[in-house]
Amino acid sequence: MVTRIISAVVGIIVGVSILIIDNSYLYMAVIAFISAVGTRELINAVKCGKHKLMSWYCIISSAVLPFVICMDFFAPYRLTALFVYALGLLIIMLSRHKNIKFLEAAACGGAGLFIPLSLSSIIVIRYFYESQSIGVFMIVFMLFSAWFGDAGAYFAGTFLGKHKLCPEISPKKTVEGLIGGLVTVGVVVTIQCLAFNFLIQDKVTMNYFILIPVAIVGSAAGVLGDLTASVIKRQYEIKDFGNLMPGHGGVLDRFDSVLFTIPFMFIVFSYLSPIMQ
Repeated sequence: MVTRIISAVVGIIVGVSILIIDNSYLYMAVIAFISAVGTRELINAVKCGKHKLMSWYCIISSAVLPFVICMDFFAPYRLTALFVYALGLLIIMLSRHKNIKFLEAAACGGAGLFIPLSLSSIIVIRYFYESQSIGVFMIVFMLFSAWFGDAGAYFAGTFLGKHKLCPEISPKKTVEGLIGGLVTVGVVVTIQCLAFNFLIQDKVTMNYFILIPVAIVGSAAGVLGDLTASVIKRQYEIKDFGNLMPGHGGVLDRFDSVLFTIPFMFIVFSYLSPIMQ
């Protein structure tokens, strides 16, 4: 438990420091690092790490994609970049067809694409808004929706859990834990919105009728990410995806819910505004 707490404190300090600096290139570098580590963890989890050329091709690509997705310079070339990525993966599979199966190539290629694409949505949403304070607020809002859902579900499930949610996938998850997580997210983001309006930005009003429901549904989407990660770990008989964060596991063990929550919010905020002028 001590190791877990220390690891969490270090992670919080690093995260807050990144938010304070609030630099787009730093954001991209961090997302690139997390994407590369997460891709490597998933590739190793599905037993494809033995294919070194294909593995490193996907890992390096996952580190490059956040820059391609987020930098305006690459805007005309993004679709081309995706085609080149897919073509390169197929060429590797063809050149090593005696050892690499199509399902392995698909798993590695999917990991190298989905993880950076999902996480890069954080940066895109951050720069939807000209106001620096609103942009940073949105990053915190998205991460709170994912992580406080996990925390609330853990404590509610521990003390109140009686009815199993998906016993064959994740035996420890309960219906009470799910409800507790959603309620926790609703309370936390409401407090966050109120604090933002009264302490930081009083010229705009946070659109509570959008933000609170989106946070709750986004947290529910995060549960799907958590369950997806549990299925993969159960199918391949592993406990954690990695050990980068002592007491917490690997990157994917911490970001599995984020990978589903963020794309959901990206879609919603592409059409609905979280603020009212």
